[in-house]
Amino acid sequence: MNVKWKLLCTGFATAVLLSACTNSGTKPSEDTNPNNSEQVSEETGSDQGSITDKDMAEGTLTDSDAQPFSMYVLPGYKLTSEEPGRDSLYSEENPSAFMRIETQIAEEGTFEYLLDNMQEVLTASSNGEEPEEVQDIFTNLDDKEIKNVKVFKVDTETGPVTGVLFEKADMVIRLTLFDTPEEEYYKDFLNMGKTIQ
Repeated sequence: MNVKWKLLCTGFATAVLLSACTNSGTKPSEDTNPNNSEQVSEETGSDQGSITDKDMAEGTLTDSDAQPFSMYVLPGYKLTSEEPGRDSLYSEENPSAFMRIETQIAEEGTFEYLLDNMQEVLTASSNGEEPEEVQDIFTNLDDKEIKNVKVFKVDTETGPVTGVLFEKADMVIRLTLFDTPEEEYYKDFLNMGKTIQ
């Protein structure tokens, strides 16, 4: 008798619990709204794979003053020459968040040299921390010219520093992203960086 009573109580409790979940209006599929899925994918590093050309619809094609390239710049950002062979793209609301841009003609050994140098710069920026390789950058893009993508990242006291190296047309392009601890500008920087031409 006690066993039957326990089974009945357990079944009743399960029915009440399922009913409460259903009535709350929360379905498992609704939990993966865009905000939640974006937050999860940012943590895993796969959010960068969702970058598409439509994200740059408001960008303005802007020429570099110091290097032979142009790129689309989103509102709220400014492209300026830092020194010969280097430009900076920075956030107007927070100039400490910026992306350094370096381009070189694709010649034998250029990519390898810039990759080694990029890792050295990242290690120095983090007081000796070994850079961590990041995957799934610049995937699912309409721009098929982007190839040989290498991305490394380190954490610093002021925020993450990310190095991105890739080839496009006849150029080797190196981007160094200096972001806030919350990585507020990461996706915008990558979106703009991929438009370099």
